[in-house]
Parts: sequence; C-alpha cells; structure tokens
Amino acid sequence: MKRVILPKRTQWEKEHQKIGFDYFNLPSEDGSIYWSEGVAYEFHLTHIEQLEDAANELHQMCLDLVQDMITRGNYPAYFQLPNAAISCIEHTWKTNAPMLYGRFDVAYDGHNIKMLEYNADTPTGLLEASVAQWLWLEQVSSIPHRDQFNHIHEALIERWQTLYSPNTTIHFAACQSAGREDWGNLEYLMDTAFQAGLNVSELSMDNIGWNHQHFVDLNHQVIQHLFKLYPWEWIWEENFSKYIQPPHMQWIEPCWKMLLSNKALLVSLWQRFPNHPLLLETHAYHPQHSYAGKWVRKPILAREGANIHILQDSIDRGKASGSFYFKDYDKHGYVAQRWVDTPLHQGMLPTLGLWMVGHQCKGMSIREDACTIIGNDAHFVPHYFIE
Repeated sequence: MKRVILPKRTQWEKEHQKIGFDYFNLPSEDGSIYWSEGVAYEFHLTHIEQLEDAANELHQMCLDLVQDMITRGNYPAYFQLPNAAISCIEHTWKTNAPMLYGRFDVAYDGHNIKMLEYNADTPTGLLEASVAQWLWLEQVSSIPHRDQFNHIHEALIERWQTLYSPNTTIHFAACQSAGREDWGNLEYLMDTAFQAGLNVSELSMDNIGWNHQHFVDLNHQVIQHLFKLYPWEWIWEENFSKYIQPPHMQWIEPCWKMLLSNKALLVSLWQRFPNHPLLLETHAYHPQHSYAGKWVRKPILAREGANIHILQDSIDRGKASGSFYFKDYDKHGYVAQRWVDTPLHQGMLPTLGLWMVGHQCKGMSIREDACTIIGNDAHFVPHYFIE
C-alpha cells in the first residue's frame, strides 16, 4: 500500500460534472478541495482480498450481535435507545426487513486491519466511491495492469432488483437543509433504483405528510417504501415517531440498523469478541475510569468526526485535529476507543471505507487528511490495485 502522484486528467472537473458529482470542489481549510486529482493509493491484490474478507467478517459479527441482543431483549443502557424504538427494532429484525448498504471505516497499515466504526444507517461518499473513482481509473492511462476494488454500482442495481419487483415506487428523502453532498448521494441512489427498473420519487423529509392512515408525499400519494438519508435517532425525536408502527411503510435502512449505526456497537462487539484482531478495545466512557495509554473519546451518535477528543492516561488532551464541535452530539454519551497507530503516507493519514451492499463487501474508498482523525474536511482519493 502506497500513495502515488500521477498526472492529472485533462478537464477532470468537467468529467465530475458529467456524472453529477458537482460537490467535488467543496473547499477545505487547507485551501484545497474535496476531490484530490493527481493522487492515488496503490494496493496489491492480496491487500484487497484481505480487506474484503475483513469487512465480510465484521458484518457477520455485527449481525450475530444484533441477533443475540434481540433474542435476549438485552439493550445496554450505553446505547441510549429510545424506549419507543425497541419494538420497531425488534419487528424489523424478526420480519427480515432488508438492508441496502453500509460502510465500515477501518485503519490499515498494509498488514493489520482495525475497525473504527460502522456507518450503517446514513453513509455518504457513495457517488465518488462507485462512479467517480471508477471513471478516474478508466481515464488515467499511465498505470499499467491496474484494477479497482469497486463493484458498488452494479451491486446496488442488483440489490434493488432483489428487494423489489419491477415498477415498484420508492420514495427518496433527505433533510431539506442538508448540503449538496447529501442530495448528490440521494440522487445517485435514485438513479441506481431507476436503472433497476423501479419508479422513483424525491422529496424532503419536511414534506412527508400523514393522512391519518399513511405517510404521503406532496401529491397525496401513499409512501409504501422510503429510502431516507436521515438518521433514525432524529426520526424518533420528531413527529414521525407518533406514527411509526408496522405495517404502514417500509423504511430503508430498517430500524434494526439503529443497533449498528451507534458507536456503542463498538463496546458490545469488544465484549462479545474480546481481543479479536479486527477490533479495537472500546468501553462506555466514564470520566472517573482510568484509561492507561492513548485513547479517543467519541460520541455514540455523531458524524464526520465530530466531538472527538484525545485521552492520554485518562487526561483529556482536547479536541483531535480534524474534528469539530456540534452541541447536539454531546447529549447521548461517549465511548472510549483505544488509539491505533497507522503510518502516514507523504504526511497524510488515510482511512479506508469498505462498502457493504446487502451482506457482501463490494468496494472501497479512501479519505485522507494531514490531521489526527478523518473529519468533515478530509479529502477523497481514488485507489487501484495491481496483481
């Protein structure tokens, strides 16, 4: 695994625009933009096989944990689950409500893989992972005998076809005030569903109505299947929670994903699979506990590296570089995860995203930064592998 500098493509900005990747130039604090053109990470096939196997194993470990929690009705307090959500979690799991996709974020040094978290409910970065970096691979001619771990696009189309009959209508929704990145990802997923032979309709979460029996869109059409790029914990805090009772509507992702999209998952995984080579030691954070060595304190419900602090021998060393503060993420509690050292590549720290479609890993993406952790300001970098 190495970071390489390559020639930039001619008119590469226009190539992004052609595929709807119009947020490639979101500015970063260092003066650069989100997409890093002219940079890539090189892997060998053996690396890819190792990463793919690890993601599939981690996903199965997560499913085993969910099955055990629901079978025993044991939902630890550190998950901070709303009581009203538990019946929905259990119902969707027991009725096999299907998942569409998810993304493991892992640290990798070329040998050891460590799970950092599972973005199982609302992962973004999908358009650039599936289409943009594949287009880059096709257009960069200076890399002989190269391939890419990227079957995401085809797998999404196949997954939609597995889940729904042709011409089924799927509504797609995100927060009205969300940025272009969220809406770009939503529109890409709509396109994959359309290519799978489904009917698609777009609206904001704010414009979902209730007709006293069903959720409806602005045309008063009943919403039977809703893909929401909107966190489940927000849904339970809002008026939606009054009406979420089966069988009104199928939600994608299903409610049982609340057990996986919560960083409290990391605590339960470590308890169930102690010292597993793919896991980092993680505990529910308590200020009075002793944490020898270096740790990171993470909020259980947060995104884009928010509110992460470094702990050294139980002393809070302050916010990690690359993190930012958002008040709402403070209210649900924290986990303490043991620090993992990974090598810098030309001064940059890469974090790998391993994409699950259904229950199989179908691709990889990379974000990098010069900071301590990968946060909202990190850069997307394409990859390739050689045999």
